[in-house]
Amino acid sequence: NGAGSGRFNHLVVDKNTGQIYVGAVNQLYQLTQDLQVVQYEMTGPQIDLNNSMKPLTDNYNKVLVIDYTTKRLITCGSILEGKCSLRSLQNISDKIQSVSEAVVANNGEASTVAFIAPGPPDPITNTIQQVMYVGATFTGNSTYRNVPSIASRSLDLDPDNLFEIATSDANTGTKMSVTQTSYIINYVYGFSSEGFSYFLTTQRKTVNDTSP
Repeated sequence: NGAGSGRFNHLVVDKNTGQIYVGAVNQLYQLTQDLQVVQYEMTGPQIDLNNSMKPLTDNYNKVLVIDYTTKRLITCGSILEGKCSLRSLQNISDKIQSVSEAVVANNGEASTVAFIAPGPPDPITNTIQQVMYVGATFTGNSTYRNVPSIASRSLDLDPDNLFEIATSDANTGTKMSVTQTSYIINYVYGFSSEGFSYFLTTQRKTVNDTSP
């Protein structure tokens, strides 16, 4: 096991079944309402793309969210550029789908916040789909610099669309980037209310390096 194994990261309760899901460093747990272990899954340590010189790297759980529309558990880890997977709510060892898209912070210390909420309306059908909003602290590691500060990610189960930037039309993406290298944002919490999505953050007052 890695040095950080077992450290608690996230907990989510299925509102329909009462089952409890726990994300920790290198581990995922599925528990009953009375905290009996149903399933256990090791997620690390693994050889990581950003630390190929190291034998193994701890995998911090960065996102643990239930998608009630598809009845799937979304898990994202810090290794392999911060990628995400879909797992069965009945058996977390059943990894239904994984994609290569980098979505979350790719180290243990950098913050990530994610939640599912209505996305922008489709300009043609005017329908609204659920998306996963993600706020991720910039790390500067490898290709991670291409990940937006805030983005809405598609939950379309089509492998070509899953976790891609959600779009409202062919030319417009739903994402936001800032001057990431000099303006580091720490994401604390996120939620949706009355058609708007919000992130609670801590950050300097301005992009000036001397700003408090």
